[in-house]
Amino acid sequence: MDNTFLLRELLKDLPAVALGGERAADLPVRGLAHHTDKVEPGFIFFCLKGSKSDGHNYIDKAVDAGAAAVFVEKELEVKGAVKVRVPNVRLAMAAVSEKYYGSPSREMFLVGVTGTNGKTTATYLIEKTMAAAGHRTGLLGTVKCKAAGESLPVLATTPEAPDLQKIFRAMRYRGVTHTVMEVSSHALELNRIAGSDFDIAVHTNVTEDHLDFHQDFQRYLAAKGKLFSQMGGSFYKGKRPRFVVLNMDDPHFDYLLRQSTVQPVTYGLSEKAMVRAEEISLKKEGIRFKLISPWGEERFELRLVGKFNVYNALAAAAACMLAGIDMPTIKKTLQEVEGIPGRFERVDLGQDYLVVVDYAHTADGLENILQAAKNFVKGRIITVFGCGGDRDRSKRPVMGRIAAQYSDYCIVTSDNPRGEDPWQIIREIESGLLESGRRNRHTIQVDRYEAIKLGIELARAEDIVIIAGKGHENYQIFSDHTIHFCDREVASEILKNRLGVR
Repeated sequence: MDNTFLLRELLKDLPAVALGGERAADLPVRGLAHHTDKVEPGFIFFCLKGSKSDGHNYIDKAVDAGAAAVFVEKELEVKGAVKVRVPNVRLAMAAVSEKYYGSPSREMFLVGVTGTNGKTTATYLIEKTMAAAGHRTGLLGTVKCKAAGESLPVLATTPEAPDLQKIFRAMRYRGVTHTVMEVSSHALELNRIAGSDFDIAVHTNVTEDHLDFHQDFQRYLAAKGKLFSQMGGSFYKGKRPRFVVLNMDDPHFDYLLRQSTVQPVTYGLSEKAMVRAEEISLKKEGIRFKLISPWGEERFELRLVGKFNVYNALAAAAACMLAGIDMPTIKKTLQEVEGIPGRFERVDLGQDYLVVVDYAHTADGLENILQAAKNFVKGRIITVFGCGGDRDRSKRPVMGRIAAQYSDYCIVTSDNPRGEDPWQIIREIESGLLESGRRNRHTIQVDRYEAIKLGIELARAEDIVIIAGKGHENYQIFSDHTIHFCDREVASEILKNRLGVR
């Protein structure tokens, strides 16, 4: 799939290029890399500046590995390779990658989904429906990456531009015509999707998250807005109509609407929403609602639970209707979905109480699943949760307050502590729990296995044990090592021991 291009061909549409060396533009390029370990002879090496390291410091290593050209932002000497100086290496890398891999996204119907919560569920529902409609589909996200049913490696929620374009090309090679992908705020801020030709961009919601990276909420919101402001820009030369699908009930709807450069379609519970839900029923067995849209009306009975999944279903339905899929196919597909890995996923071995694993790792996400449980659980809500280390600290006490508000009992434990002291993270969470005034309603167990075990051992008939924070993840990251750890596997093992099941 990889090609050889002359450097001049890859630089054709890049502004303000300063090229070093005679006949440099005639250099053959045989690959792209943004990490020295991936450099091979004839490759371009892009010097990316990160939070912990700067690619400009690794030029010699890249050249030793065979880099033929080096893209830089700084004025410095490069020996043994052609120097290409550009104003922004990340933007240049996106443009070069898109061209090097043959502009694959222009050959597909591409849907991007962004938001704080709901991205994985919405992309899962859209991809399932498009496949049911007869399209060969691709999926790119946090949990899974696949092309026409074949699994591909998951590199990140949204990979770096060369990796992303290479995946798109691999999808086209496998005959994929419709791709649905999660678009993270990091990817938008770092221009990873620049050059990708989106047909539909979907917004789920925006609440505080990743402030460790974005520094403040306005920058985080602005990053999300880039997906909608880039629709129909200079990279996009196709003639297909483009649309944005926006959650009208989100507090930041007006801001995102102003960012949009193409036709908006709104969804939500508001009477003004173009695609809306009425007559909503939230039960243990699932959600029911009447969908009203310009394409018609239909009653849905989904096995997913919680009000938040009404929104996810509306977003998916709106995107699929815009893609030309009929209402009966959308209804049938969504109603057949039993669940999404790590999203309110039940661990059921026949016990008379519920055990649920969920990825909720933000204040809004935790509140959503606890509210959902409150709607149908007859017994107690027992919540096992923690917060990740080296991430936004401000959400820790907030999550503590929310857990205390909705839970009958909380067990605070480790998530992925990374480089931080697990006890310090827990103390910051506990400060929010204590603010609620509901003392003696929580305990601390830093060992996540033991915390999950305690939560399950406390459960009685009609209770629910919610294990939050890691969802689909099958690892736990500490300062100096990473271990295999899957909440679903652990919960299942503990349940088997408690129930005497072999």
